[in-house]
Amino acid sequence: MVSQCVITLGGEGSRFKEISGSIPKPLFLINGMSTLERAVKLLRSFGISKFIFLCGYRVFDFEPHARELEHAYSVSISIYTENYPMGEAGALFKVNHLLQDAFMFLNGDIVFNLDVKRLLCFHADVSSDITLVTHLSTHPYDSDCILEDPSRLIQKYKTKNDFRADSGCYLGNAGLAVIKKSTIERLMPEGELLNKPDLFSGLVILALSHGLKVASYNTTEYLKDMGTPKRFYEVSTALASGLVDKLSYVNTQKALFIDRDNTLVTCAEGSYLYDANHISLIVDNVKKISKLALDFNFVVCISNQPQVSMGLCSSRDVNIINGLIAEQCINHGLFISAFYYCPHHPDGGFDGEVNALKERCFCRKPSPGLVLRAVLERNINLSQSMFVGDSWRDQEIAARLCIPYQDVYQL
Repeated sequence: MVSQCVITLGGEGSRFKEISGSIPKPLFLINGMSTLERAVKLLRSFGISKFIFLCGYRVFDFEPHARELEHAYSVSISIYTENYPMGEAGALFKVNHLLQDAFMFLNGDIVFNLDVKRLLCFHADVSSDITLVTHLSTHPYDSDCILEDPSRLIQKYKTKNDFRADSGCYLGNAGLAVIKKSTIERLMPEGELLNKPDLFSGLVILALSHGLKVASYNTTEYLKDMGTPKRFYEVSTALASGLVDKLSYVNTQKALFIDRDNTLVTCAEGSYLYDANHISLIVDNVKKISKLALDFNFVVCISNQPQVSMGLCSSRDVNIINGLIAEQCINHGLFISAFYYCPHHPDGGFDGEVNALKERCFCRKPSPGLVLRAVLERNINLSQSMFVGDSWRDQEIAARLCIPYQDVYQL
């Protein structure tokens, strides 16, 4: 079991100095507690007892704080001092000898609360070299973002310097990961030669280029960088309101389940959307759903996509289409955190069909498999959730699960 976390604390935080002065960001108090102490306190409650602090700026401020945290939370803390700025992840290659077989890696500017046990179990189940915690980005055009496949591996990515608004990458890097020590060893010495590498463009992209297995742990739990005055006040408000704790998967969640075809995008009866160029958003529906979504913790899209089994397109194509739909919905105030879809079809006889996907499955609506998978992964309380769609399949899946149903055209 993972019991170690490396926290990177080296930045000067120039954008934050108008609030903090010379105090390093991770040590500045937010609602009575520093970001660093919040992280240690939460992680300790999940059995993380060994920490490595990667420090550069004002390391002498961190040393006494580390001793206080050791005493308060019964943890052990080692401090690595950077002699020159090494970037968010550069010092990882210098502390390789101190790393356990698997460890958590955290940006020290992040205020967060998540079910760490659930994350670590996911990492073990997918057996990835790196598990990157991701969440829906509200501004994917200027963020480090990825697109995941149904097995939760990273299919595609873009960096924050790639300002494309139509990449299909809508899940942002949350600043937290679980990493195998063997990954750091595999990336040496190339990783040591990178100029100030960060978690995403340094480790994740380098690992992908080496063919390593990088997974996306897509969560709607609260994780936010507090490194600017605007974000500081947003985080402070979220802490005061209880939102940070409320969104943790330790607590049950209220989800709005929505259909895709003819709910979000047009799709002729008996036809299928398998070309990204043919996406046509039903803007009125999207706007109505966005208002309804305010009463729920997050939105999940549940759909049948049998064109994959028919050989009309690949799962990769569907993932890209879903990502592009998510990007377009963001522009109209609807934030879809995850897509679950069934690629199967029970009938054969199609030219180019994929025989392995011809089956009577448990995930094809109105069967409840996809919704139940989301429930297990995200600790959803069905009695407080709702399904919005346009067809008898959507209505029946809601009835089978005893959750309210709303026809999108009657909103």
